[in-house]
Amino acid sequence: METSPQQLPAAIDPELVAALLIELNILRRQVTAYPEGHPVIGAAADKVAGLAERLLQMPENVTLGITRDAVLLGEHPLDRKNPVYRDFARALAERGVAALTIHRTPAADELRAFSSIMGRKREELRQAGGMARALAAAGVSRLQVEEINYELFRITDEEQLASPPAGSAGKPAAGLREKFVQGLLDGTLDPFGEATERTGGIDLPLLARLLNERSRESRLGGPSACEAVALSFIHRLERELAAGRDSQEYAEKLAALVAELAPELRRQMLDSTFALLGERPAAASRTLPAFPSTLLLEALDELNGQNSAIPPVILNLCRHLAAPGAANGRVPAAAAQDGHLATLVREEESARFMPESYRQDLQQIAATGRVAESGIKEAGELREAIAAANQEAKVGAIIMEILRTDPDPTDGPGMAERLTELCAYYLETGDFAPLTALCADLPPPGEEPANQFQAQLREIVANPAFTAALIEAPATWGKERYDEIRAIIERIGPPCLAPLLDRLAEEQNMSLRRYYMECLAAMGTAARDAIVARLGDDRWFYLRNLIIVLRTLNDPAAGQSLHRFLGHPHPRVRQETLRTLVHFGDQEGERMLLRELASDNRETLLTAIHLTERSHSPQVRGRLLELFGKGGLGNAEVEIRCAAVRAMAEIGDGAFLPELARQLRSRSLFRAAPLTRLKVEIIRSLGRYRQPEAVRLLQEAATGSGEVAQAAREALRTCQGRLR
Repeated sequence: METSPQQLPAAIDPELVAALLIELNILRRQVTAYPEGHPVIGAAADKVAGLAERLLQMPENVTLGITRDAVLLGEHPLDRKNPVYRDFARALAERGVAALTIHRTPAADELRAFSSIMGRKREELRQAGGMARALAAAGVSRLQVEEINYELFRITDEEQLASPPAGSAGKPAAGLREKFVQGLLDGTLDPFGEATERTGGIDLPLLARLLNERSRESRLGGPSACEAVALSFIHRLERELAAGRDSQEYAEKLAALVAELAPELRRQMLDSTFALLGERPAAASRTLPAFPSTLLLEALDELNGQNSAIPPVILNLCRHLAAPGAANGRVPAAAAQDGHLATLVREEESARFMPESYRQDLQQIAATGRVAESGIKEAGELREAIAAANQEAKVGAIIMEILRTDPDPTDGPGMAERLTELCAYYLETGDFAPLTALCADLPPPGEEPANQFQAQLREIVANPAFTAALIEAPATWGKERYDEIRAIIERIGPPCLAPLLDRLAEEQNMSLRRYYMECLAAMGTAARDAIVARLGDDRWFYLRNLIIVLRTLNDPAAGQSLHRFLGHPHPRVRQETLRTLVHFGDQEGERMLLRELASDNRETLLTAIHLTERSHSPQVRGRLLELFGKGGLGNAEVEIRCAAVRAMAEIGDGAFLPELARQLRSRSLFRAAPLTRLKVEIIRSLGRYRQPEAVRLLQEAATGSGEVAQAAREALRTCQGRLR
């Protein structure tokens, strides 16, 4: 997940948000797939409601930004590669939704109604006045949407583009819609947003007057709008704190703005400010001292009258402000001298601001000393959640069994719809075992379907949207799911070739590139033809990978299409082409290899020697013997001779052994060290030969002393262990 927890309120669990989105997307699909009142829909709605209740135990609500292909939580998107988030975001964005707010706590009926409205077509919603109005008409109040008509966005020509801000190097640029939605969420469309930083100071009386007027006209949007305005000031204050600069200016501006507001709006603004500061101790310690004590007293009295709990951070700070000389002289005089504030926040009075139900619970715990009932309740909730999860698998298994029993049902369209939803559900939730079992009913690639069930199933899994999501699944679910996903890809076959090749061209992760190459290699002839069709690509790294896959397929028929790459400008492409042609025994490749074995360039020669291990050409083997037998004992020459020894061992031809034996028995008075190095390389290579003569040479060399004899004894032990 890309969201940074440090940029979220402490009470918001990103993992719970992710789980909630996944289940909400599943509910959306099931509402459209099953008839109204079906038990599967009810179970899914109850599951989402339970997750929402867990998520919103502390915060009153959570707001998610919606772009065309991403869901924003805080200032960052959730995992962009996750197909579930993209699917959910697209469904909302297509209906003009820029932000979704989930309040504490939506009932299952509201969730079903919300999902049903999401399933309506865009034009239908537009005729009904938009999604927000449709939700209101359906009585949905705990899920609210902010709508925007993206068609109003226009691209204009600019003579000069501004430079990116400092520190942005290396970060992916957000799109226009994502920036706009982030503005709605983080306050950049409010008083102190990024877009208005360069406009100078803000006229606070003017801002207060505008807010008061909008409030009277019922156009402000209630507490959520107050929270957005307060959050914009607090965000700027936190930025200044993070940069080590004085942030008092923004605290004083927020206090001045609150003082100018109408009473009802002031109450809402103070409530929102207290809620936000309760999760931000550092910002609270800077902000509260700037507020007049009368405002703090008013807010605390209001909370007390509503029997609402005061965040501990706020209560402790107010008690600190009421103490004489508090805050090192930074407390306003009115706050330090106000006896009412001191009385209000006396330690013995703190129980007045504790909700009655909470106080009763504490008294009961203190009296009995037992809290087992809470654990029992949570255990019951856990059992219900597990049962709901198992229900999805059971329903899927039942549908699969029905379809197998009656492979040619009369309800063809209905069967296709159920199959589509089932496959999408398994893929979205990473439940690959039942998806593998379902795909086992596919006819083998190249064969015609035997019944309507197989035909419908092949059509569903061959859909580009499904195959694209399947190819992205390894990046989403990780290495431990690679084998399961590969089995599904191989069973589906050719429809996966295009998305595999597309992803291989763009993938940055080496492990995933190798995985996609393995998937391609498992598809045989069909993969060969698709790869050959892509050999015109001008990206050298992509071309190199395609050639490696062709070699892995071990189909000499592909060799003819590679000849032109022997002269490619990039050396890695030339090297892989030559390696592949030699592997296929291609005559043009053998001729090129012989030319490179005659090269005076040391690097070219070493590369060519390494490639000879796959050659079966007598001319190539003869050239290897020449390089080994006619070389001197200089450092560069010994390196080439050792490379030839290793290549000959890979070939394993017994015709090499007499020349190796001659070299082992040779002596040199002046170049003993280089010769010993060459002999040790020969000794280590002899274990690769299957001929008895190789063992006799090792036994002969092991009878002496020194480095060569020690290497021979170790090689003999290895050979004997292998023979056992």
